[in-house]
Amino acid sequence: MARLLWLLPVLAWVGAAQSAPDGEALYQKTCARCHDAGVERAPNRAALKLMSPENIRLALVSGSMSKMGFTLSTAEIAALGESLTGKRLSTETAADPGLCTDSGAQWEDPFAKPFWNGWGVDVAQHRFQPAAMAQMAADQVPKLKLKWAFAFRGASRTWAQPTVVGGRIFVGSVSRKVYSLDAQTGCTYWTFDADVPVRTAITVGKLGAGWAAYFGDQRANAYAVDALTGKLLWKTHVDDHPVAIMTGAPTLAAGRLYVPLSSGEEVAGANPKYECCKFRGSLSALDAATGKIVWKSYTIAEPAHPTRKNQQEVQLWGPSGAGIWSSPTIDLKRRAVYVTTGDSYSDPAASTSDAFLAFDMDTGKLLWSRQMTANDAFTIDCGSPVKTNCPEAEGRISISAHPPFW
Repeated sequence: MARLLWLLPVLAWVGAAQSAPDGEALYQKTCARCHDAGVERAPNRAALKLMSPENIRLALVSGSMSKMGFTLSTAEIAALGESLTGKRLSTETAADPGLCTDSGAQWEDPFAKPFWNGWGVDVAQHRFQPAAMAQMAADQVPKLKLKWAFAFRGASRTWAQPTVVGGRIFVGSVSRKVYSLDAQTGCTYWTFDADVPVRTAITVGKLGAGWAAYFGDQRANAYAVDALTGKLLWKTHVDDHPVAIMTGAPTLAAGRLYVPLSSGEEVAGANPKYECCKFRGSLSALDAATGKIVWKSYTIAEPAHPTRKNQQEVQLWGPSGAGIWSSPTIDLKRRAVYVTTGDSYSDPAASTSDAFLAFDMDTGKLLWSRQMTANDAFTIDCGSPVKTNCPEAEGRISISAHPPFW
């Protein structure tokens, strides 16, 4: 009995040691082949250390790295994030700082004062502020001084372009929160929690008797929230591919929201066990009032089919890729939507990758395409020595075409 009592704490200690995953060992086994090898779009150890363990967990569970993290348990993902960042994974939600003391003015015409709506100000993406609206002369620019600053709590970086409408700033974050701030003081009117990080700019438009703010997240969800209160109006899952993402801001025109999609499958393709690749970029037209998909058109007409097997006898697929990374441009006179596409992910390289495409804005029919770079098929595995899932085309133009997905 005495021997049993002596063994029990030893067995408990051994069991605890075995149940606690080794984050560093997991990194060397799962991540180092890209992150330590200088592969483009794969943040190095120094960059990973600046992140929060929560954001690393999100990337591995539901973000662009989900195809790399699908073999990891919850405990392993937590250990990996904590080991890389040196911080403990927390489930607490940071308090919203600096809440506005007033509810904000009700808008009559929020576009009567200076604004920057969506990615490019207007549906034609002119990215130009008229002088009369800017109310600032060139000689005043050197005299500008910082008035206020806003901290994105729980985030080590941010990549969403702010929108300015009706005296408010609307901006998403990698911590999943979307903010409505007072442009004069920086106080917060409301926050909205998206499912995953939000990278797109936000587009504000009239909806019924009120105003809506439209945006997308890194899991291919499109949202409409009340621009004055942050209340969710609708959410639509636009694509079922597990690593489909939305980076380009949806464009609002004539009662429809035009939503572009790309993916993180270039990153997923670094996993030699992953059947690379099946994602096709797409453009969808959603009813702005309800979120219902009116039409959806793919940038590659042909669905992916089995091609060859890689060195580990894993089935590969193609064609794939041609994601739409930027915000669509709309010509109301010609009733056309223009987009640009990225590279292909697998063989055969699509004729509509690295191209300009024009779609009929009413039906989604492809009107024409113009390819700028042919035979550009790429995954980040092309930057590794083994190149297990690197396409035979091995396009080079795309190695630094896009910023890191995280």
